[in-house]
Amino acid sequence: MAPRPSPQTDRLVSLVDAIAERPEEGLTLSEIARHLAVTPATCHPMLASLTSLGWLIRHPTRRTYRLGPALVAVGRAAAQGLGVLDIARPVMRRLRDETGLTCLAMTPGEYHVAIAEIVRAPGPDLHRINIGAQAPIAPPLGIGYVPWADEQTVRRWLDGADSPLARGRMERAIDNARRRGFAIELVTDVETRLGETLGELDEHLEGLDTLGAGASAARLRTLLEEIAAEIGASDGGQIDDLEPNRDYRIGAISAPVHDRDGDLALILSLRGFAARTDGATLDKTGRLLADAASEVAAAT
Repeated sequence: MAPRPSPQTDRLVSLVDAIAERPEEGLTLSEIARHLAVTPATCHPMLASLTSLGWLIRHPTRRTYRLGPALVAVGRAAAQGLGVLDIARPVMRRLRDETGLTCLAMTPGEYHVAIAEIVRAPGPDLHRINIGAQAPIAPPLGIGYVPWADEQTVRRWLDGADSPLARGRMERAIDNARRRGFAIELVTDVETRLGETLGELDEHLEGLDTLGAGASAARLRTLLEEIAAEIGASDGGQIDDLEPNRDYRIGAISAPVHDRDGDLALILSLRGFAARTDGATLDKTGRLLADAASEVAAAT
């Protein structure tokens, strides 16, 4: 089980994210305190420390806080560490144009994968997925990433099964993904309803200047991870052999990008499928994605 995020870390991340949404005008102490659901007296020491470190700068007359120059160096270092994204972006745009689907690039971590880039397709947004969002690598989530992860991650994921039967299904899902070169994530009725509910929740939150929205979002993410662990017996369905004329409800398909050392550098994922996708189309799209991932890997 992934460690729980600390309230102090959640507060810091929420603060930086809030100011990043208003990079030019910034936020006042009172606005930041309301966003974090704390008093200005509690918030001020953190702002003072971040300002002294150069993470924030304070406008001399408007008294607003903006992101500071120290974060420029941090951002440049992060960009250098993700140089593969520069290679992946034009390939992702081509995939978007060829398939009409949204293409995501995700970076793997120990307990989560994080969205590093999004090339969006026209049409309704995917429940407001944004760069930086994370997904836990815990059953029933993770089949899009686990087949190409290190053995420790694979073993930990399989150990999340609550029965030998569930573990067998998960092992078969890994084998199928490796055989095809891409992983298939089906959409279950529960996942569909959950996604719709989250979309509605986002709309309500957007319409409110709510207190502590960032902290609440962090708590919600932790809760969803716990729910995912609790329902680990669910495998979301299993596809062994794709039947060309059969329709499937697809959530996403994903393929790995390995670096020159053979380590997993990125996962490319296509999302935004129609309500039903036939097996022939799914197989063609999956092979297109796998070939694109291989193209990125070859250029790294």
